[in-house]
Amino acid sequence: MKRFGMRTLSVLLAAVLLAGLLYLPACAAEPCETMLEGMTTEEKISQMLMPSFRYWGEDEAGRKLPLEELPPEVGTILEKRGFAGVILFAQNAGETAKTVRLVDAMQTANASAEGRSQLLMAVDQEGGIVARLGQGTQTPGNMALGAVGDVTATKEMATVIGQELGAIGFNLNFAPVVDVNNNPANPVIGVRSFSDDPQTVAAQGVAYMEALRETGIISTLKHFPGHGDTGTDSHTGLPSIDKSYEELKQTELVPFQACIDAGVEAVMTAHIQYPRIETETYTSIETGEKITLPATLSETIMTDILRGDLGFEGVIVTDALNMDAIGKHFSPLDTARLAIEAGVDILLMPVDTSTAEGIDALDRYITDVAKLADEGKISMEKVDAAVQRILHLKEKKGLLTPYESGDLEAKVAQAVSQVGSKANHDREWEITKKAVTLVKNENNILPLKKNNQKIAVLTAYDNEVLGMEYAVGLLKDANRLPQGTTVTVTSIQKLDFDAVKPLIADADHVILVSEVGSAAALDPANDKGAYSAKADQIIDQVHRNGKTVTVLSASLPYDTARYQKADVLLIAWSAKAMSEDPRVTDGAVKQYGPNMPAALYLALSPDESPAGKLPVNIPALDDSYQYTDTVLYARGFGLTYRANGKPEPYHGGGGHSGGSGGGQAAEPEQQLAGQTEQQPEETAPAGVCARDVSCPVAAFSDASPAEWYHDGVHWALENGVMNGVSGTRFDPNGTATRAMVVTMLWRLEGEPEGGGSPFADVPADAWYGRAVGWAAEQAVVTGVSETAFSPDTPVTREQLATVLYRYAQARGMDVSVGEDTNILSYDDAFSISDWAMPAMQWACGAGILNGMGDGTLAPQSSASRAQIATMLLRFQEN
Repeated sequence: MKRFGMRTLSVLLAAVLLAGLLYLPACAAEPCETMLEGMTTEEKISQMLMPSFRYWGEDEAGRKLPLEELPPEVGTILEKRGFAGVILFAQNAGETAKTVRLVDAMQTANASAEGRSQLLMAVDQEGGIVARLGQGTQTPGNMALGAVGDVTATKEMATVIGQELGAIGFNLNFAPVVDVNNNPANPVIGVRSFSDDPQTVAAQGVAYMEALRETGIISTLKHFPGHGDTGTDSHTGLPSIDKSYEELKQTELVPFQACIDAGVEAVMTAHIQYPRIETETYTSIETGEKITLPATLSETIMTDILRGDLGFEGVIVTDALNMDAIGKHFSPLDTARLAIEAGVDILLMPVDTSTAEGIDALDRYITDVAKLADEGKISMEKVDAAVQRILHLKEKKGLLTPYESGDLEAKVAQAVSQVGSKANHDREWEITKKAVTLVKNENNILPLKKNNQKIAVLTAYDNEVLGMEYAVGLLKDANRLPQGTTVTVTSIQKLDFDAVKPLIADADHVILVSEVGSAAALDPANDKGAYSAKADQIIDQVHRNGKTVTVLSASLPYDTARYQKADVLLIAWSAKAMSEDPRVTDGAVKQYGPNMPAALYLALSPDESPAGKLPVNIPALDDSYQYTDTVLYARGFGLTYRANGKPEPYHGGGGHSGGSGGGQAAEPEQQLAGQTEQQPEETAPAGVCARDVSCPVAAFSDASPAEWYHDGVHWALENGVMNGVSGTRFDPNGTATRAMVVTMLWRLEGEPEGGGSPFADVPADAWYGRAVGWAAEQAVVTGVSETAFSPDTPVTREQLATVLYRYAQARGMDVSVGEDTNILSYDDAFSISDWAMPAMQWACGAGILNGMGDGTLAPQSSASRAQIATMLLRFQEN
């Protein structure tokens, strides 16, 4: 086996590995080892399985029927075989009362054998688009929580999930997803991920799992070692990621390590090939070709890396073994053999059990796998180690004692009152509103507070209409719509463009829902891009009518790059619909998605502002609608506005700008903006040097004397503040990062000596390391959290002004504001963040910031290298 160096293992431990005893949890001799000693091989293999019983039987049309009550055949196999547990799905959990009874019936059947441990009752209740409880609180989803940026909110939502699961009888949740969604074209993770920044995912993942643990629910990280950079869905294919182990350690493994260090108890595998890490192959039963073993079946990844290097001692669960990534390429028995040899503990859904024949097949499967172990083809030591880990986990959770049903009807009543309660939905609503993210608001169209406006809301699908009408109803109930405003909600799912035109003919503003679920759907020439093409036509028609349009991104946020012609771009983070109006439903309410209604509510509310910040970078598209390497809207960017002339409070939190979060509020200057086209601050006469710098020729080929920024660039070069991007280029329009700005100030200060950086993401040998350490000592920057600085994120103009303001204070400079300073003379002064106002007033009053060429300050646009050089020169002169 290959060894990996994240943690060095001693010779003694290596010897123990050979004995088959490594990575066993501490387990008391009673009752874990006693139970293990008394088990047959078939009983051990049974304890390593977690089947699903999702469907049972068919209707007259041949459609599978959901299993909501325990059939005799399923009861019999549960009585006969002592499984690790059972996983339930939406088909099993449509109604809370029925689900409580089903869970109880399964536990009771399993308990019929004397001395049997209780079942791990599992479910995928991630929140957002993956939520199985039919009457539960869906919560806004992980990427929405990343947009909120406050781990306290994440803990609240995970607590709601955990409490509702516990009330029903579940004890294990296949969540949180800690995949880093660093591939916008990812077809299966997307908004299930918290962010494309590993530190943010780590902080959010730890908060989520700790909240679940406090409610008594076992959390399961997924999908190890990372599903965020795939272009293939493992449900339908076998993905491959061409990354080295060192590359994984920099990104994908960061959240897993953080959660393992925080004590997570279970991890789910990914059916993904990593050919630069695992080189062993298998002959595909479908193609006959040699394929690399995926992570689920890789001893290198499961044992050497996950257990050895990351130090995980808990239970490893495979992702579902009936997924095409495994089922199409590996025989069932080879899958079991390879997975167990790799170090996996629980085999999830190895056999289809939706029929009586499937139940018989599961029974034979146990016998056949046990035979492989008895024959030595599967290591009995590894089987024993796996069973012991499972029993140890059950012991910790009190599941080794016999199951007792108790007062079942009281349990049902309690669950019905708690699951999907009004209190839970109210909290879900408030947190979801904080997630709504505004990335474009041309000409300050939002808030829509004019009286007597006609607003046309166009949904992508018919089932989205009710949720949008719900949002309008809430505003009407609270008397918060502007006087005389009318709002119509219409689905355009079945309408062509000609049928849409009458709907928008007399609308003052159109709100168009975009539900783009894949990269292919961005291209109007693609069959999947038909809706995008229709959306283009609608936007153009609204503008021909002389009116304005908001595109509400309801699924993946990356479609905001697609609709740059829209006047307003708003992100909801989930497109789950609503089938019942919770205001009028009598009794338990079906699960519903709060995201789209919350986004529409804020768009129409005259006195509330979106406050979310992008947890991912939004890349620009090329002419073929393919993602590029150019960042259009940077992670951490999100606009707010003052409604009714009142300052909108800053709704901050850890992790907005790519830091680890950790529950700390991000420092104000770090609410990052997207990259926008830069305008010159002022135009200097060609060839004229306004200051005493060497003229007339600049050192860089792309910074000639004719440019407005020549003086600043040449001064910065001569004083060693800036060195350019190469020997001949300066890249004046390139966006400056936090590391670059801090390093410039450090050089301006004369490169003073100082202590090391306090931030985990600033390596000691980084070119900016000493500068960041000095800036932290001077309180010029405080990081995005206590442990992260986020050196590569861009800096906005108002952030730069704030850093200079702090630097001036550290120097003992006068930062008072002159009486004649009136930044409100700029058209967009109202959009300056409250936290940046003193710095912006000072910068304008001191002549450091003179505004853009069009009479605006553009406080939230990314600052270019040329602008920073110019502002630093002005600062030095001041």
